[in-house]
Amino acid sequence: MEATAVRIRRIRPGDGLTLRDLRLRSIADAPNAFGQPLEEARGRPQKEWHRSARQSSHGNNRTWLLAETDEGPVGLVQGRKRRPRTLLLFSMWVDPSARRLGVGRTLIESLERWGHGWDAAETILWVYGANDDAIRFYRDLGFEVIRSGQDAEAVARFGALAMRRDIHSPA
Repeated sequence: MEATAVRIRRIRPGDGLTLRDLRLRSIADAPNAFGQPLEEARGRPQKEWHRSARQSSHGNNRTWLLAETDEGPVGLVQGRKRRPRTLLLFSMWVDPSARRLGVGRTLIESLERWGHGWDAAETILWVYGANDDAIRFYRDLGFEVIRSGQDAEAVARFGALAMRRDIHSPA
């Protein structure tokens, strides 16, 4: 993919099938990274995808952000609020054709702007421990591995690492 303008937007209530398509593409691309088998995701009823899009389209408890180019959707990330001030980052994925073009960085920065709207102070994510490329990507963005505590302990049994970074005021 040539360098092209990437737009980030919050999912809309009618984006259930777009969410489904991106989620299935992400799991097919990285089957060990998302904690959900592809067949399970494929078997999820359409009404559940629509409900997830609707629930994530407003408010500050959760959101899905989509990355789009003129060719269509190329990435997504989910954010959830954990009280009091933690933004949990889930299901980050960028289409292989759009990697190394700044899409992932832009998705995370956009998600953190959403979190800043409700006063989030840190972002925490979990990454499959054998995914060296993803770990390197997150480290390059300033995330550090959490060695102890609830997040580190909760994901260690799944072969994952917890990582965090502070959220700074948007420029």
